[in-house]
Amino acid sequence: MKEKRVQMKGCFKKNLLIVMGLLMFYCSAGVVQAGNTRFQEVEGSNGSIVRDNNTRLEWQRCPHGQSWTGSGCSGTAWEGPWDYAMRITASAGFRVPTIDELKTLAPYDQNIFPGVYGFWSSSPYAYDSDYAWYLSFSYRHVYGNYKSYAYRVRLVRGGQ
Repeated sequence: MKEKRVQMKGCFKKNLLIVMGLLMFYCSAGVVQAGNTRFQEVEGSNGSIVRDNNTRLEWQRCPHGQSWTGSGCSGTAWEGPWDYAMRITASAGFRVPTIDELKTLAPYDQNIFPGVYGFWSSSPYAYDSDYAWYLSFSYRHVYGNYKSYAYRVRLVRGGQ
């Protein structure tokens, strides 16, 4: 029985070229990690800002007060009560996210958003004015808590 190696090699070469072309496209487009097409680094941000291709929101990778090093966050993250968090403004249109925006990060990847902390949202708790919503990245769940508690802030732009 004669093998058809020549045809298979041709098919393999063609498929290999297609796969390599796709890989080169993803690498040049700034995809944060192999296989991840949801988050893309924003051009000119040195990786400190990522765009969520599902929601079109742009997120700072590090909590407010920290800086992106290229592989993680450094410095001291701001942590404080909700009233102070609502006063945080950043350049380039960043703001504290709503709870619905923050929830989209619940199935987060620690390579993209380092650290597992609680993060304030800008959404007050409707049933008690002393409470506001926050997201626990440790438990990947949303909770309401006293506004006097101290949590971190991850800033976003776009949406609303």
